Amino acid sequence: MICSHCHKALRVSAISHQRGKGLKAQIQCPHCGAWLGRSPVMASLKLGSFYLGLVSASVAWWQESWRQGGTLLAILCLIALLCVHLMDQLKVVEAPPAKPDDSHERQKYR
Repeated sequence: MICSHCHKALRVSAISHQRGKGLKAQIQCPHCGAWLGRSPVMASLKLGSFYLGLVSASVAWWQESWRQGGTLLAILCLIALLCVHLMDQLKVVEAPPAKPDDSHERQKYR
């Protein structure tokens, strides 16, 4: 995973703070302190399209009379799953507090 605030790579073992549960879970970046999360709507669309595609493919396999409609629905669900997977990225939920401007302090030493 990559932090969408500081653009550094996140290791799962380095994540120590988490809030929320389920689809609304958020993690804190260990590098910059920003809270990151995924959209619960996108995650539910991803899960729904996966399971609907799985059910429709299995029904199309076992029920010969529903084969054409089940196959079509399974293909559409697969396309929706791939599109939603590409759009479902980590986003900044709460940015870290801004650091105070200390440029006048650094100017003294130049």
